[in-house]
Amino acid sequence: MKHQLVIKEGLLSEKIYAQMESGIYTFLVSREATKNDVKKSVETQFKVKVKKVNVLNRTSKKRRVTGTRKMVNTQGGKKAVVYLQAGQSIALLSPKSQKKPPENKKNAKSPDTETKKKGLLSRITKSKKEKVEGK
Repeated sequence: MKHQLVIKEGLLSEKIYAQMESGIYTFLVSREATKNDVKKSVETQFKVKVKKVNVLNRTSKKRRVTGTRKMVNTQGGKKAVVYLQAGQSIALLSPKSQKKPPENKKNAKSPDTETKKKGLLSRITKSKKEKVEGK
């Protein structure tokens, strides 16, 4: 089988993200693909060394379409779990590095740099600063 046609897509979920940190990647592959086909395909496409491959057949399941009385079969397929050699990783599928929390960019307004309010009600009522000065 041609190596370009073996791997359909990489599967992503919370569990799979956790496994990626230890070098375990999961792909949706062609139904006709064997373990050796998957191994060769991953090694040629991503230029990594594969330790072992586990293959699972996913059965299609019936799901009810909301708002109708129709039942639809979900897509089945073959899932391959690929174990890489120690220290190897696939850059395309690796989880992104954790982002730093954003810093507070709001500048605290000091009373000296306060802007004048533009609304109609603000023209009628006095601001706190004017009230303090008026006393």
